[in-house]
Amino acid sequence: MKIAELDTPVLLVDADAFERNVARMAELCANAGVACRPHAKAHKSPQVARLQMEAGAVGMCCAKLGEAEVMAAAGIEDLHITTPVVGASKIARLLEAARQSHVSVVVDDADNVSDLAAGAQTAGLRLDVLVEVDVGQGRCGVPPGPRAAELAGLIDGHPWLHFRGLQAYHGLIQMKGDVAERRAAAAEALEKAELSARLVREAGLEIEVLTGGGTGTSAIDAAAGGLTELQPGSYIFMDTNYSAIGWEGAPAPPFENALTVLAGVLSRPASDRAILDSGMKAISGDGGAPRTVEHEEAEFRFAGDEHGQLSFPGEAPLQVGDKVTLLPSHCDTTVNLHDRFIVTRGDEVEDVWDIAARGRSQ
Repeated sequence: MKIAELDTPVLLVDADAFERNVARMAELCANAGVACRPHAKAHKSPQVARLQMEAGAVGMCCAKLGEAEVMAAAGIEDLHITTPVVGASKIARLLEAARQSHVSVVVDDADNVSDLAAGAQTAGLRLDVLVEVDVGQGRCGVPPGPRAAELAGLIDGHPWLHFRGLQAYHGLIQMKGDVAERRAAAAEALEKAELSARLVREAGLEIEVLTGGGTGTSAIDAAAGGLTELQPGSYIFMDTNYSAIGWEGAPAPPFENALTVLAGVLSRPASDRAILDSGMKAISGDGGAPRTVEHEEAEFRFAGDEHGQLSFPGEAPLQVGDKVTLLPSHCDTTVNLHDRFIVTRGDEVEDVWDIAARGRSQ
């Protein structure tokens, strides 16, 4: 069917742009000799994960255990959970997922290490564990320095745990607008990660993996070296916020906007306004208002859960029943509002991909 025949609101993926984005990140990582482990939190879809792995990704990152469970059940073979898994019930679920797929997890707490070891022993399954180092995010992670080595030694001391390396992610710098500032911040984060890695090695432990980075610092991290894995997520879809920042060595983003929401006009209450069927339940607003592709002069405003409003400087060139394309300001949270991607090529619908891990926040 044609895109114009779709009921709205609907989440669209431009297949051509998506494929180019996947190929560009794969090439970036391959040329730098660094592994690509994309973040599934951006798409929450095993079908997308398979396409990324076919392009050379070594596995997938998952922000939440629930995402990893969906990916493992779908046959995605190598998963890294980037958030600590805490509590007996969740650790039991983690180890069940680890029976289906190779799963690693991060820690920043000694008691959590002991709980993971006890759960792994009960399950009869040795678990890969990484120490998370806070390199500037101010969220999870041990401080850079000796604490990482102490925790790594504790992991290594448990026969049912395998110390695999360090995670060093700094999300706050991914969308710094000025590329020079972002490069400097990434260098500072890498310095903290490498300090921790050096102390771990001096304690006699091997670091197989030093994982981190993201879409905004992907080219910077790849060129700098140090990290063995990159964890980009949004590059496959992009959004208005990512598209607005400066990019290393390029006048324009190396990745294209592939994700949009098709919205319909419900009402024309005034000559300069149109009301859409897409509000906060169809497109996220945590990163700001979306942008209208066909009408850059229009200003979008959320008008409730189910409604959006387009205001024009003059006569609105829209009638009831017309459709418009919205670019989200934050792709990840917009994806989590929908059950499926409608994949398009040109003006045709080509495929449907289920967002199977949508809402899996536990």
